[in-house]
Formats: sequence, structure tokens, C-alpha cells
Amino acid sequence: MSSAPSVAELGSYPYLFALKMSRYKTSRVNRHGIERRFYMKVRSPRIFCFSCLRHLRSAGKLFLIGALLGGAIWGVRFGMREFFVENEEFALRHLDLNTNGELDADHFIEVSGITPGSSVFALNLRDMEERLLGRPSVENVHLSRRLPGTLRVTIEEREPVAWLECRPLGIIGKHPLAGILLDKDGVCFPCESWWQERAMELPVVLVSQVQEGDITIGKEIRHHQAKKALALLRLSQESLGGAEWSLPVVAVRNDYSLEAATNTGVMATFGMENHEEQLRNLVILMDATARKGESIFTVNLIPKRNIPVIPELAGGPRWPRSRLHRDIEALLRP
Repeated sequence: MSSAPSVAELGSYPYLFALKMSRYKTSRVNRHGIERRFYMKVRSPRIFCFSCLRHLRSAGKLFLIGALLGGAIWGVRFGMREFFVENEEFALRHLDLNTNGELDADHFIEVSGITPGSSVFALNLRDMEERLLGRPSVENVHLSRRLPGTLRVTIEEREPVAWLECRPLGIIGKHPLAGILLDKDGVCFPCESWWQERAMELPVVLVSQVQEGDITIGKEIRHHQAKKALALLRLSQESLGGAEWSLPVVAVRNDYSLEAATNTGVMATFGMENHEEQLRNLVILMDATARKGESIFTVNLIPKRNIPVIPELAGGPRWPRSRLHRDIEALLRP
């Protein structure tokens, strides 16, 4: 067992720190022991008061910053309103209206809801466009401002080519309130007030029997025979431009034929197809009878040869008394 070095032995070492340490440790450290920590929360009125003051100062700074930002935003908005909205230099003075239809400035102001004299910056162009596009008679619209006080409006309207009449649904041809107009694609839309005068000169498509969903405002008509009648009317408008007579009414007679009436009182039966050839035959017959001083009562144009024609007799009945013919007669009255 080793012992501590003597004094003599110590004197032989030049450096005392070079002595060999004992292998026995003087202290014991438990490195693998459980670490323990103590948390103490001091509750004192004075400390609590200082904590509240510190939070109040932070909240006050945040409130001051928020008040400054809010005041700056309000000031900017107020200044912009005074400069743009309340400035008389930007008051609405001119309305540049471009349309392919009959819409005029007075009717545009009425349907758009704008106030004359208001600032052009106070106008919500998006809301105005949505309001106008919500009308079935308007197909497309574009609004833009032109400083200092001009509103430019470009509107594409649905141009009517014919009336639609369907008595079972309460749709009356050439009636500004109970009538429905058709454009070239067969889209149904009500008669707007600015179309009334011009629409009274349009022909009528007469339909007696329909199914649910065949006629919907703002959508293309789904009635197959009515589409054929509209196609015949459009063809007659293109082909009979120089003729003395026209086809003001085309009615759906059944699933395979149409009944058309001229403004001179001639009843002509058309098929669902070959309208160009049938209309050409009608023109030839009308010209031939006019040269002879005669007139046609009824004609069936469906046969390609030996077309049956019934001449009008003096003192004879003017119209066959069927329900369809009575409805056509009512539409031809001035």
C-alpha cells in the first residue's frame, strides 16, 4: 500500500506540480444522477404592479401605432375622395354610347342606375356591367372612363328578327309586355321599351303545342319545328327583298309541315326541309297569277311537281275556319 512522499523526497523534484497525483479521488461526482431544478414564482403586489405597467406600456404603444396608421389611411381616403369623387372637374358630363341596336342614352341611364352629374370615379363599372348583362336583350357590354368627365359605353344587343307567339303559355305576338322576341340564333328575350317601335314590323312565329323547357327566356328555343319556322322567315327576309309581298306569319302546323301566310292573304303550306325550292316555287306562282289578274287562296308547296293551288273565288270564304287559321288571321290584322 503506497504512502505519501516524505519531505526529502519532495526536495528532489524541481516542480511541485509535476508530482504524481494519487489515484484516489478526493471528491465523488455522480454524473448519472437525476438533474433537479427548482422553479419559484414570486407573487408580490409590487412585482405584479410593475408587470401590469409594463404590459400597459406595450399596449399603449400598439394602440398609438394603430391610431397613427388608421388616421393616415383615413386621411388618404378622405383626400382621394375630395380630389376625385367630390371634385367637379370629374363630374359625368358626356356619355359616349355605341350600340348595334336601339338603346339610347335615356334608356341606358334608366337601366344602368347611374346619376347624371356624379363623379366618374363614383361609378362602379363592374356592378353596372353585371346589371346590364343580367338583361336577356344584352349580349355583351364594355364600360370605361375617359377623363375628365366621359363614360364610354359599348353594348352588343340581341337584334330581334321575329316575334314568338304561344297562346297556351300566355305569349302573345307583337305585344310589348306579353310578347317574346327571337334573335337570329333563336334566343328568346322580352321586348325592351327601346325596341317596341321597330319590333312591331317584325314577323311572327306561331307555336301551338310545346313541352316543358322548349321556351326559356335568355336561352335558345328548343322547339324543333319553331326553329324551322324561324329559318323560313329569315330566308324569306333575304329572298323577298324586292317583292311586293312578304311572309309576316309562319305557324307550326304539325310535325312535318308549316303554314305560312302572306300579307296579301295567301296561305302556303311548307315542309320542314327544302325551303329554298319551295319559296322559289311560291314566287313563280305569285308572279304568274298576278300577271293574269288572279289571286291564290291556298297552295301546298310540299310536292315538287303538280303543286296543288286553290284560287281565290269572288264571294267565297276568305279563310278556312280552322283554329290555326283564325290565329293567323288575328295576327295579320292591323
